[in-house]
Amino acid sequence: MSLVVEGVRFGYRKHQVLFGIDLTVRPGSFCALLGPNGSGKSTLTKIIARVLSPAAGSVSYDGRDLLGLPRRQHAKVVSYVPQSSEAPFELTVREAVLLGRTPHIGLRPGRRDWEQVDAAIERLSLSDLRHRRLSELSGGQAQRVLIARALAQEPRVLLLDEPTSALDLRYQIETLRLVRAVTRDQGVAALIAIHDLNHAARFCDQAVLLHSGRIVADGAPHEAYDAEVLGQVYGLEVDVEHRDGAVEVRPRLDATIGSVPAAPSNA
Repeated sequence: MSLVVEGVRFGYRKHQVLFGIDLTVRPGSFCALLGPNGSGKSTLTKIIARVLSPAAGSVSYDGRDLLGLPRRQHAKVVSYVPQSSEAPFELTVREAVLLGRTPHIGLRPGRRDWEQVDAAIERLSLSDLRHRRLSELSGGQAQRVLIARALAQEPRVLLLDEPTSALDLRYQIETLRLVRAVTRDQGVAALIAIHDLNHAARFCDQAVLLHSGRIVADGAPHEAYDAEVLGQVYGLEVDVEHRDGAVEVRPRLDATIGSVPAAPSNA
């Protein structure tokens, strides 16, 4: 029941973005998509979410072709959290989260639909905001609403495109901890495009490093993080420290940033 991406290629006109991506994310696994801007992280998540169509390749889950499923069936399997809100701003938080139940709702929302909505709101610490309109929320609060909407959808594959970029440190940690718990407890295959290498190492089971549209490393963070490879990908010398099964990346600032010139003397 894994998410399997095979031979995916994508480009905008003459600009090739992805070159034959092969990737497997097992159920219950939290996978980080890493790489600098322009490496193809967001493009790959959008292809799996069917926001974009690949020029070649396939995406499947449990042996089913996700790209060929009817939209409603696809939405029962895959939920997607984009970088910015797509919900109408005059909806309340509770109404916006209910949109995640759309693939499951018949003529009208039932008891289970509202139970899933309220459970997702509670998990994202949004209970005090449930009757507020999206237009009244901060960017970080609106992003948490999108994550709640995705969880209410009860997906088997959860895609998150830089979901913590608008969140302060507390909610970054809480959100990543929550997604990790959901993936393990519910057997979800989760894929997150993220910039923070150390957050990814702490919360994710799998790290996939993209560079110029190609995968250059794939494995557990302590296996995938190599100082030489990271340095080449990011153009920055780094140290990778392994300790008690954990891994941490530290930039060598003195090796890449010139000395600050002394302030001019007033003498």
